[in-house]
Amino acid sequence: MMTKPSQQRGMSMISWAVVLLVVAVLGTAALRMVPAYMEHNTISSSIKSLMQDSKTALMSAREVRDALSKRFTINQVNVINVNDLIIIKDSGILKISTDYEVREPLFYNVSIVMTFQDEFSKDVRQ
Repeated sequence: MMTKPSQQRGMSMISWAVVLLVVAVLGTAALRMVPAYMEHNTISSSIKSLMQDSKTALMSAREVRDALSKRFTINQVNVINVNDLIIIKDSGILKISTDYEVREPLFYNVSIVMTFQDEFSKDVRQ
């Protein structure tokens, strides 16, 4: 069957505008989310490196908090403070928990909310 050459094929100009709008909104959202996830990765790696340190077994909860504060300062972590962490050292188990959210404005009154919850534990008994 032959098609008429006068028939249009492909997307119309309005369809392209809608597709570009969706791509722009999703691209903007992705660009807003990347720094928060990078900072979360920095927080997690700082806590993990502290947990792997052999001196951690001898530290009190206050000393652990001070060591993390120094690591957060060096890595320029601004989204969470060490006082927001839950640090428990009980019966030879060190637990550090994070629970925070990051809000990034997208446009007008629309924001992106990212929630991060992690728990790190280490057996520090000798």
